[in-house]
Amino acid sequence: MNAYLAHKYVSVYNRFIEYKKKSKSIIFGRNPVGHPIYGLATRALQMIQNQPTKNTLQTDTSQWISIDCGSPTFFYSATGIIWQTDESFIKTGTNRRVFSNQYPNADTLNTLRSFPSRNKNCYTLPTISSRYFIRASFNYGNYDRLAKPPTFDLEIDGNKWTTVESTLTTTAYYEVIYTSKGGNLRVCLAKTREGEDPFISTLEAWPIDDDRMYKEMSRDLAWMNSYRYNYGAGYVILGYNYISSERRQMDKYNRIWIPPAESISNVVTKTSYNTALYFTTYEYPPDLAILDAIEADEPTKSITLPFNVNRANSLNYIEVYFTELEQLVNNEIRSFDFYVNDHHELTISPEYENCTGALAIASSNGTLVTVELRPAPNSTLPPIVSAVEVYTASDPLITVGTSEDDLDGLAVLISSFVQLEGWSGEPCLPSDTVWQWLGCTGTDPPRVTSIKLAGYGLEGPLPDFSTMQDLETIDMSNNRLNGEIPEFLGKLPALKLLNLENNDFSGDVPSNIKNNKKIKLK
Repeated sequence: MNAYLAHKYVSVYNRFIEYKKKSKSIIFGRNPVGHPIYGLATRALQMIQNQPTKNTLQTDTSQWISIDCGSPTFFYSATGIIWQTDESFIKTGTNRRVFSNQYPNADTLNTLRSFPSRNKNCYTLPTISSRYFIRASFNYGNYDRLAKPPTFDLEIDGNKWTTVESTLTTTAYYEVIYTSKGGNLRVCLAKTREGEDPFISTLEAWPIDDDRMYKEMSRDLAWMNSYRYNYGAGYVILGYNYISSERRQMDKYNRIWIPPAESISNVVTKTSYNTALYFTTYEYPPDLAILDAIEADEPTKSITLPFNVNRANSLNYIEVYFTELEQLVNNEIRSFDFYVNDHHELTISPEYENCTGALAIASSNGTLVTVELRPAPNSTLPPIVSAVEVYTASDPLITVGTSEDDLDGLAVLISSFVQLEGWSGEPCLPSDTVWQWLGCTGTDPPRVTSIKLAGYGLEGPLPDFSTMQDLETIDMSNNRLNGEIPEFLGKLPALKLLNLENNDFSGDVPSNIKNNKKIKLK
């Protein structure tokens, strides 16, 4: 923008600010669009500050996926979200109801889907965008009456997401920003402890359709939400479903904002008399999270916000949100410095009726990330903060999954035997939760080296899975397989052990198997 246009827009913006000071309808109204200079003033502010107006945010929930796991029927929420059943997304698992009903008014938390029989069970979610928020919640509710809440892993597309640690009395939820690589993404629950069956209460995925949101997050990583606090508030904003008896507000991007669980020393709570903001950041925090705040109790004091993250020495995305809750008068100045782990990031001067954000991407010291807001030398007012988000980066996402040749062969097996129906997701990754009837080696790409299907009740002829060229062991003993033993088995170049005993095969063993000295036949 050239100097003349910059001067013109600044002048228009200043005229608009003067008009706001004289007009209560503009100061307190939610939408000042009706005034003739609003359009130019809005353009001025956007060009000067590169902030979006509140009116730019539109929410289309038609492509959101919300699964009420374990529910026998779908339903519409009060805000129009369609909560679907599991059946369109997964073929395995058992629908259950909680025994201890702690949430009588939250239907989605009173049912769940449990997975007692397989070591990995995956939901397949169709995608229409690249980046997604994904959230999974877990309310054990003593559904099995064993009073033994399980621990298990949560995975996305072969990447470990987190370890779920359920409890008897609370609901756990986990949220991540993830970039999908194809037409579907798969969220899997993996059993990691004997006798502890995974379960899930809700699963949600909704697209991030504005590329300016969280644009500094590398798309080669998954970003797990560690904290999302609204300071100074005594209530929880439950995403898009939040409805207050006094005033209705929601997060149009369905995020959950909670008050901090731990107390913060040397601060006081502040609340704005306004009910809305004019401008915000591209992360679009809800007004209700911004219009309450905490402030240091003296102008010379700092606010210290420590965060313990789950991954040691991890990369973290920290964004802190501010607004000036009242118009400053006379010679009042509020200015403070934003530090992360004792490193100065920038100086903040909050704006009245606007939400501004301060962003840092920093490594944790061990598992600790410390945010400090230190008063600037010229400030007459103490630091203030309304909200914060902290996301912790995953390990680099896998770029190479199980060999396509192996995936093709596995697809043939799964489609041929009803006992294998429902196996989906990444077979060989992560390496510690490989499908229970497979063995895998290698990473570029991982290859299936063994099939262990003894005693699975398989019935019928063996299909052709000859694309699986790295197989070393095939054990399909103690089933009801019939027909002739196929010749392709003798042509598998790496095969060392073939166990087909106790089946109903007919005819002779092919000569390329019987005479192959590399293959031990049982």
